[in-house]
Amino acid sequence: MSGSHRVVVRTGEQLPEMDWARESADFTDAWPYVGPTFLAATERALPEAKPWHTVATRGRGELALLPGYVLTAPPAVDHDPRTYLGWQPPSGDSVCCGVDVAPSVTAQVDALGEDAFFPTLLLGSPLGYRTEIGYNFWTPTLFATMVEQLVPAAFGAGIRSVVAPWVPDRPGNDALTAALDAAGGHTTFWGFEDHIPLAAADWDGHLVGLPKKKRQRVVTDERRVAAAGVTVQRLDGAAIRPHVARIAELTCLNREKNGAGENPAHIETMLAELLDAGADLRAYTGSLDGDLVASCVVLRKGHRLLTKWAGFDYARLGDRSGLYFALVLNAPVRDAYREGLRQVEFGAGAHQAKVLRGCSSRRITTSLVLADAAHRERAYPLLDAFGAARRVAFGDVAAPSRLPLLETAASGSACCSDG
Repeated sequence: MSGSHRVVVRTGEQLPEMDWARESADFTDAWPYVGPTFLAATERALPEAKPWHTVATRGRGELALLPGYVLTAPPAVDHDPRTYLGWQPPSGDSVCCGVDVAPSVTAQVDALGEDAFFPTLLLGSPLGYRTEIGYNFWTPTLFATMVEQLVPAAFGAGIRSVVAPWVPDRPGNDALTAALDAAGGHTTFWGFEDHIPLAAADWDGHLVGLPKKKRQRVVTDERRVAAAGVTVQRLDGAAIRPHVARIAELTCLNREKNGAGENPAHIETMLAELLDAGADLRAYTGSLDGDLVASCVVLRKGHRLLTKWAGFDYARLGDRSGLYFALVLNAPVRDAYREGLRQVEFGAGAHQAKVLRGCSSRRITTSLVLADAAHRERAYPLLDAFGAARRVAFGDVAAPSRLPLLETAASGSACCSDG
């Protein structure tokens, strides 16, 4: 008499071997940013991030993967656990879609010392802005079992903090944050990511189904592009290669415009590695007088399209060309309908403007676990305050008369998955 297979969890692992074809076939519903192909490219682009993955297996070919990367020294601001307490580095760099904080917050975090946070284990995809478990099997206790083994193993290996910066509100992920909280962590609001379920028969039906004002915005964006004299084109696969450097440059320009930073070499490496792996990439581009002035790189996996790297030469285009939404929203949705897909995912950034053009939204939360219980008492109230300010910035709640520790809150900008 045979029983069910036992779930085996291993921590501190390297990526499982899985090429794009197998990932597409056997790891189909796992978000591509937490799949082996995207993560392998990430590890080429970020050699300073040491792989420390948690892998659960059951039976033959059944796999669950929670990516993790150990950072031994203060990394880029988006990957720094202190950022999610409202801390800002001396350089003035801001976390993606950030809010302005009072200088006293940084002073309080600095008083805890770097040793309270580093080495840190960042859970998820550092260049995909997503913390999620990819899996092709499931049990009611799977996520909790993985975290229950992960956190003690990490602290036993000398890691001082575990940060899960970008956990989307998708079915099952509440078990991930609940498990991190049970391990001594704390969770707060981070922002929104936007998406469009493809519920109409085609693009025309999609437009007709939008409320009048949202439909008018989409139509106006398209008219502005035509009036600007920009040539819009779609490039697929190998046709993207000659433009990789310019796409990286445009993406970095977009992030700089919105107060965030990025290394163009990261984007160039990611694009080259994904193309080499045979990932399904397409790029929507805009050209003016023969020069590439806009781009949006989109990844397809299974029934989803996901917009990832977007960039615009605003010095050439101006701020009201309409090209952002024509390339980032309209073109992918139009093609997704043609291809019979079910969802287009836009990630974080420009949240309110996307909602005004028909997007639905889901919340993203951040969880942080500090190894030292004494540091938790001082740090977690800062995490709460930072989350409260971001809720106001994203329009999730009305602004209270006074937010403790925080100054003015800025609305979310187009700086994450959109460049």
